[in-house]
Amino acid sequence: MLAALLIASIFASPHIALSAATVDDLQTDFESAIPCQQIDGRNVWKGSIAYYIQSFVYQGDTPVATDAADAVLPEDNSAETVKEFEDACSATQPA
Repeated sequence: MLAALLIASIFASPHIALSAATVDDLQTDFESAIPCQQIDGRNVWKGSIAYYIQSFVYQGDTPVATDAADAVLPEDNSAETVKEFEDACSATQPA
């Protein structure tokens, strides 16, 4: 189910440049991503292509899924956003 929700969230995001990474590439990357510290109470993972952040899927006002994730590609985000993800993940990396 997580795979389908990740793919759905990728298609729903207008800022992902799929020419740089395909949905299959992102899905494979997500499956091997390592967990990081949470950002604003949302789970975060670091892959080799992108960072991933937990996304909540709603139907109206009712949450229907909490196991979805959105891809955060560094080239599609501001330096400030990327730094926030780098900081969340640097604390979980071995020295």
